[in-house]
Amino acid sequence: MKTVQTIFSILALSLILFSCDTVKKSTSVESKPVGDDGILELNILQMNDVYEISPAPSDGSGGLARVATIRQNLLKENPNTLTVLAGDFISPSVTGTLKYEGKRIRGKHMVDVLNTLGLDWVVFGNHEFDYGDLPDLQARLDESKFGWLTGNVRLKPPSATPEGTTFTQQFFKNKPGGGTDICPDNQVITYTDEDGTKLRMGLFGVLVSSGKQPWAVYSDWMESARKSYAELKPKTDCILALTHLDVADDKKLAAMLPGITLIMGGHDHDNQIHHIGSTVVTKADANAKTVYVHKLKYDKKKGKCTVNSSLKVVNGSIEDEQATAAVVAKWEGIQEKSLAEAGIHASNVVAKLDEPLDCREGVIRHTQAPAGKLITDAMFAASKNNPDCVILNSGSIRVDDVLKGSLSELDIVRILPFGGGIDEVEMTGTILRQTLDAGFYNKGKGGYLQLNRITRDEKTGNWSVGGTAIDPNKLYHVTLPDYLLTGNESNLGFLKADNDATGKSNNPGIPKIIKPDSKNKADIRNDIRLVLIQYLKLKH
Repeated sequence: MKTVQTIFSILALSLILFSCDTVKKSTSVESKPVGDDGILELNILQMNDVYEISPAPSDGSGGLARVATIRQNLLKENPNTLTVLAGDFISPSVTGTLKYEGKRIRGKHMVDVLNTLGLDWVVFGNHEFDYGDLPDLQARLDESKFGWLTGNVRLKPPSATPEGTTFTQQFFKNKPGGGTDICPDNQVITYTDEDGTKLRMGLFGVLVSSGKQPWAVYSDWMESARKSYAELKPKTDCILALTHLDVADDKKLAAMLPGITLIMGGHDHDNQIHHIGSTVVTKADANAKTVYVHKLKYDKKKGKCTVNSSLKVVNGSIEDEQATAAVVAKWEGIQEKSLAEAGIHASNVVAKLDEPLDCREGVIRHTQAPAGKLITDAMFAASKNNPDCVILNSGSIRVDDVLKGSLSELDIVRILPFGGGIDEVEMTGTILRQTLDAGFYNKGKGGYLQLNRITRDEKTGNWSVGGTAIDPNKLYHVTLPDYLLTGNESNLGFLKADNDATGKSNNPGIPKIIKPDSKNKADIRNDIRLVLIQYLKLKH
């Protein structure tokens, strides 16, 4: 009997324990989150001002195949990853100035590489308007697989239109199968995570109005930003800006529209981060020497987006993403072949530098720099008629790097990618002084002038050539880049001049223009890069 009772006791206890365990398991299942947790995280990869597809020869920094690897890693971490470029990539570059299949490349290589990399959105920068022919830019738009934010720039209709007319035609992409896609001022992008949380993110773009072309017109960027913000606000959970502005203007934007979570900027070439109220403003280094990685977190319950931004150095520690690397290698081969056809042999060493040659924009656009002295010395040496002085617009120098050690012919093309010839002119003292004043006040711009055999009295602001004050009534023999005579450089439009059919100048302030012989390939004055290469070879 005791045995039977014991068995029943054990059975009863087992049932009780089993019941308790069942309750515990049921409670555990019910405590797990079900459905939307109200939190969504988004990765954003930011670049700006990227002119080269390959790492810098001087220090190995940058390289778009490495950036592609960073993007792939971010995608593995979180499929909700956005990749953006804050303007300036179509121009300038060495490759962009060359020919491929009978046509100037003009940014085709950049679009090809960025398509492969997986870029999502860009905003127009001023250098997207470097090339004077609209068909070149239109071709790049049509080739691109990423979106373009137009903001405050519009396409001027091709038909003759009176001055002062407001233009509303937006840039567009021609679709392969026919039809067009408009490049918007702003865009709503919706993200959803695994548990169903949704984020409606607004993205808008604005840019500086310095990329002047007869087929492009600009409105006020502040007005455009306000308009986009007002359109996005009622239909989004957070708003971001992709800009190509001076940092001072980015800060103005943050103060003007404090509801913006993040402003991803370009135009300034040095990395920086600023906090204006609750808005974060970031810029990476040019040429993808660094990129910004933004971790955006959306809290649906609080209705709030926060962002944590970190700067990532792009160097040899990051492996190339193979698909992008293959496209980069293709264009490197095209570049080498095209340069050879132009008489430039990329690997040929022309000089060994005793000291680093600082070609960064922060130097050459603000001071009389050794790089400017070197180039203007070469221009002087190549001149046929012993000029009184030489001037060079700093915007001709584009490498934005510190060059060290051996200097190759490829480095020369990197320094002066636009090429172009050098002219000798007779210029009145009045126009010369006006030119020098304008160049001085162009500090920080491409129109800041590098000078040779010219000095300025810092106290009086007076100019001297060869140690003698400029005489407004005298004619001076000046060597300069032919680009300055187009009148397209900042605040130097009065220099516009050309020879008419009779060989006489059409600018009374520049009565004589001596051009190189365009039919003579041996005349190095047709290409300032050949001028510098020959000078360095003879000097070293």
